[in-house]
Amino acid sequence: MNEKKDSEHPVKTKKNISQIAINVKIFTVIIIAAVIISIISFAAGMYLPEIYRSITIIITLAINITIAIIAAVIIKQPYIEVENLKESAEAMSETKSTFLASMSHEIRTPMNSIVGFAELAMDGETSLKTRDYLHKIKTNAQWMLQIINDILDISKVESGKMELENIPFDMQELFSSCRTLILPKAVEKGITLYFYVEPSIGKRPLGDPTRLRQVLVNLLTNAVKFTNTGMVKLHAVLKGIHDKKITMYFEVKDSGIGMSPEQISSIFDPFKQAEAGTARKYGGTGLGLSITKNIVELMGGKLHVESSPGIGSRFSFELNFDALELSDDEHFEEKVVFNEIEKPMFKGEVLLCEDNPMNQQVICEHLKRVGLTAIVSDNGKSGYEMVKNRKEKGEKQYNLIFMDMHMPVMDGLEASLKIMELNTGVPIVAITANIMFNDREIYVKNGIHDCVGKPFTSQELWRCLMKYFTPVSYTPSDNEFEKATKIEQDMEFQKELQVMFVDDNKNKYSELIAALESGDITKAHRLAHGIKSNSGQIGKIMLRNAAANVEYNLKTGKNLVTGEQLKILKTELDMVLNDFISKN
Repeated sequence: MNEKKDSEHPVKTKKNISQIAINVKIFTVIIIAAVIISIISFAAGMYLPEIYRSITIIITLAINITIAIIAAVIIKQPYIEVENLKESAEAMSETKSTFLASMSHEIRTPMNSIVGFAELAMDGETSLKTRDYLHKIKTNAQWMLQIINDILDISKVESGKMELENIPFDMQELFSSCRTLILPKAVEKGITLYFYVEPSIGKRPLGDPTRLRQVLVNLLTNAVKFTNTGMVKLHAVLKGIHDKKITMYFEVKDSGIGMSPEQISSIFDPFKQAEAGTARKYGGTGLGLSITKNIVELMGGKLHVESSPGIGSRFSFELNFDALELSDDEHFEEKVVFNEIEKPMFKGEVLLCEDNPMNQQVICEHLKRVGLTAIVSDNGKSGYEMVKNRKEKGEKQYNLIFMDMHMPVMDGLEASLKIMELNTGVPIVAITANIMFNDREIYVKNGIHDCVGKPFTSQELWRCLMKYFTPVSYTPSDNEFEKATKIEQDMEFQKELQVMFVDDNKNKYSELIAALESGDITKAHRLAHGIKSNSGQIGKIMLRNAAANVEYNLKTGKNLVTGEQLKILKTELDMVLNDFISKN
């Protein structure tokens, strides 16, 4: 019955449009007739006495008004019917969307059971043939479930029922889960994956991690699907940090088949792909990008696309998040959790240019845990000479250089420029606490390939290393005993760092004041930077922020530090030192 009514709407609409055209013609004829009557009446009135002339004018006016009313009724009726049909069609569309959302949900429930029981069966003892059948059931069920999810999402968008959560989440963890999903298909196709997210130190964003993950996975899935050789890159950088807000720029880039301007114009339309043959060759419903665009817009952003046939595509968007301040304990717990994620193992040699003994130990330990050998240089000049000596002797060069920016004798920028002039081809990565957007631009201009912020997580370091090393293996997930052992080892390592922090920083504040009083701003800046870096490594955010404020006000070479800022720095440093001394 509903289908019959639905099919009648287009026919009725066409009839009404035709009726409007006929009525317009009738209206035109009536108006012309009224004009002719008015002219005749006016002409006849010229030869009548004054009294009859007035009567003629009144009669003519009455006739014209009557004609106008009749014409208005005639011309308006089809428009009223069309408006009624429009409202009826909108109501029918909303009913369909509601029905589709309900049915999609009902289908998803048994599909989840099919996937779940297939996984349970695969965990049991089964023959290879049965296991192969179960794997195919699971794979196809998951694919069908994804299609159903897409249909559900597009129906939610159309009916205005898609709502977003606003909960705290971890961006690094979200990126890691995206990588876990995409990696198998990328490895199968021989595609290189680059993942990087700039840490929002001391802040945790509020938003809908499930929907943001859906956006990123949709874009990454398309990138891998339409890329046969080359790379797929996902990165997010901070564009702004405020008291209770952060702004992040997201970008997914690939070296795939690309699109023409004509194809780009229709890719966000539901059920459409770049061209008719795409669905047959690559698969897909054409819903992914439409859903992605709608979710990004619901989050307050706008999805942009740049593409060239045969070169690749770039999808990007910018989002604003409310943010929460992380406590020191939360910051430390975050680092422990990251260590549980499966890690890659590498083979190679890294030159670490870092003057801070505490940072040296932290970074060397991280590199050791993934199979890399670290050679340490405590300033930029000796690092440059080590690279130069290897070149002159014809020895094998380092696979990678990690370069701190603030070092005595020769800083990181100068050392990087000198190393670049040697034309060794060794990539240089800045490993520093200065990771703001403008700092990154300076690094790139000076020949530095990448940047890892201090403090960094294991995942952030691994993502960086995977750009320059090919993993020789992956460490499988630990069992509960191994996890507990690893956490205990991490706790022991943290205690070692605390002891080292006390030894290295107990006199730092006095040295900083002495440097300021003597006018040695460069030394004072380096000391403040050292406190900031060390406190970040051990998760003391309040101390790190206090040191960062002092460092910032010495950055220009002038002493712009206030007495209040120094007082806060001393208070925070004393609190951390006393806490560590009492524990150890």
